[in-house]
Amino acid sequence: MHRGILPLLLSLALSISNSADATEWNIIKHQGRDYVSFENVAAFYRFAEYSHANRTISLRANRRGIRAQVGTSEIFINGVRFFTHHPLLERPDANLVSALDVGKIIEPVLRPSRIRDAQRVETVVLDPGHGGTDQGTANQWGSEKNFALEAARTTREQLLQAGFKVEMTRSDDTAISLEDRVEFANRFQNAVFISIHFNTGSGGAGVESYALPPEGMASNASSSEHHPSATDAAADEGNAQDRQNIALAAAVHASVLSHLSAFDRGVRHARFKVLRQIRIPALLLEAGFLNDPAEGQRIATTQYRQQLGAAIAQGVQNYNTAVNYRSPNATFAVVRTNLPPHKQSITEPLQAEMPAAPRASEEPSISVHAGE
Repeated sequence: MHRGILPLLLSLALSISNSADATEWNIIKHQGRDYVSFENVAAFYRFAEYSHANRTISLRANRRGIRAQVGTSEIFINGVRFFTHHPLLERPDANLVSALDVGKIIEPVLRPSRIRDAQRVETVVLDPGHGGTDQGTANQWGSEKNFALEAARTTREQLLQAGFKVEMTRSDDTAISLEDRVEFANRFQNAVFISIHFNTGSGGAGVESYALPPEGMASNASSSEHHPSATDAAADEGNAQDRQNIALAAAVHASVLSHLSAFDRGVRHARFKVLRQIRIPALLLEAGFLNDPAEGQRIATTQYRQQLGAAIAQGVQNYNTAVNYRSPNATFAVVRTNLPPHKQSITEPLQAEMPAAPRASEEPSISVHAGE
């Protein structure tokens, strides 16, 4: 068992003795790996409805929801598609999801305000991909480097108006090494990093977002992505922000889907260089396929890039609101849920007995409807 899973082991006694509503995690071992049942997930997060039909799992409560297909590595949380680190399993007695995926995906997306060490965002570092002699991918209407820069400029304007400080790894057509981009981003405290790109690939269309995989996990990038560290599973500096990374990726990804009505290619994990040694929450966004005839033409329009820039800015604001949520009077256009207290969450080690910091009774979760 690698070190990265140890903090995710679940206690068999999570309920508070004076709380009849609290739910225990029941660990199920499969081939040496820790799993929990979807029924257990439904009980813990208070999903009132749980159903299983034709290998499809559905958990629902008001506008919150989880949908999954056992035998795959895909799960939809509040309308957003995620790729899990381990396949979802079907057994005669239960349908299972790995403890790692609950701790590293479901928990921070459903309850971002409980992410420990998440800081209020003061600075946003925007990283328009490529530049200079490196144009990235291109089509007959333009190049990735220029489209990414124009989208980043719109994001910058929107974020400045919202009161954030904004830094850019490049503000013109300049070649910047990947190492220099990371070094630049690491200068800032209470910041997040967003690398903006466009995609290319056979038969591809839609938007996909990337966070760094947890320690011990290989990348699950789509077939259109190629990078030299795809099978590397060693720990990186960026793993210190695993939960912030996935929450940020989910918030921005959901906002982009909502604003652009794009096909959802999912939130995935990859060890891209700009994500590995970064010390602030970070994501890499692939905002559409330049080689797709219809999507490539849309990307080439000023309207698309302005909408994209605004969507990224809104996603940052949604993330910042969610991880810093305290007051029931806060406005946040996502589903709210009244969750029970627990001594431990699934993301804490077995020996930890410290209760989570008190929160308001209602907490926002990240949703595809965020920002609407």
